[in-house]
Formats: sequence, structure tokens, C-alpha cells
Amino acid sequence: MSKKYRVALFGITVDTELFRQNMAKLGVSGSTIDKYIKKAPVVLKRDLRLADARIYAEAIINAGGLVNIQETGEFPETKPPAERGSISSDQDFALCPNCGFKQKKEDSCVRCGWDFSQSTTL
Repeated sequence: MSKKYRVALFGITVDTELFRQNMAKLGVSGSTIDKYIKKAPVVLKRDLRLADARIYAEAIINAGGLVNIQETGEFPETKPPAERGSISSDQDFALCPNCGFKQKKEDSCVRCGWDFSQSTTL
């Protein structure tokens, strides 16, 4: 599990108009900026990985915002952990008599399709 974070705005460190201009450069609408200023502290972004939260927070700080990165929980793994299997012995493998491909024992070769029942030796 990897941790997740949120970025919260607690206020502004510059003139309100300058903050509006800087946030507009980041693509935030004027009405949204006004809500942020009025309702601070407010969560700006949720469920971020730490690296992404830092990038987001840095942009807001450069715009004149006073922000904080807060840990909020954990993400489920993006891929399941590798299962530990047993090590296969040579007896678990077969060599295809048609193409020479070594594979786990099956009814037919996964490379060329050779039917192993046609062969008397494996």
C-alpha cells in the first residue's frame, strides 16, 4: 500500500488581486479562487501521491498561497504483489520434439502446437 496525500490552502501570503492573477495563470477560474479565499482552510486536491502533492503545493505557494500537505490514508497496490511460487523441477518441463522449445508440461507445445501425445518420448 502506498500513502496518499491532500493539499490544503490555509490562506494567502500576497495581495488578494495578485493571488487571483497567479492562480488564473494556473487555470483556476475567478469564482473558484474567490471560494478558496473565502472558505480557507480548504482542501484543493485529494488522493495524490507525495511527489504529485509536492508539485501541486509548490505551484500554489509560487502563486502566493499558504498550503500544507497532509497524509490522508493509503492507496491499494497498483499491481498485486508477486506470489511466491515453488521452484519447478526439471520433471515439470518438457522439450518439444518438433521445435525444441522447453516449456512446462502441457498437452501441446505453446510455440508450434505439436501434440505431445503423438510423441512417445518427452
